Amino acid sequence: MAAKGAQEWEHSIVAFLIGKQLPGKNVKEILERKWGQVGHLSFHVVGNGVFLVKFDNGQAKDWIMDNGPWDIWGYHLSLRKWSKGMSLTLEDCKSILVWVKLSKIPV
Repeated sequence: MAAKGAQEWEHSIVAFLIGKQLPGKNVKEILERKWGQVGHLSFHVVGNGVFLVKFDNGQAKDWIMDNGPWDIWGYHLSLRKWSKGMSLTLEDCKSILVWVKLSKIPV
C-alpha cells in the first residue's frame, strides 16, 4: 500500500514563491490558468507557503520544469520535482536553482 501512495505522487512538483507568501487560493488560480493547458493538475497547500502540484502524467510535469522560469505577480516561483521522503518545509531549503535567460547574445 505504501508503494502505491508514493507512486501516486511521482508526477508532482513542490513549489514556493521567493520573497512573498500569497494565499493558496490565489496561487492555485494562477497556476491553473498558466499550466492547465499542458495537462490536468491538482493543487495542494502543504503549509507555510509550500505547495504541491500533482500532474496526471510525467510529460506535463517535465514540460513545466523545462519551460520556466515561472513567476506569480512578479515573484519567482521555485520548483523542485517531488521525491519520496523529501522535506516539504522552507526551513530545510538551503539553496535554489536560478534561471537565467540570455537574449541577443551573439554566438
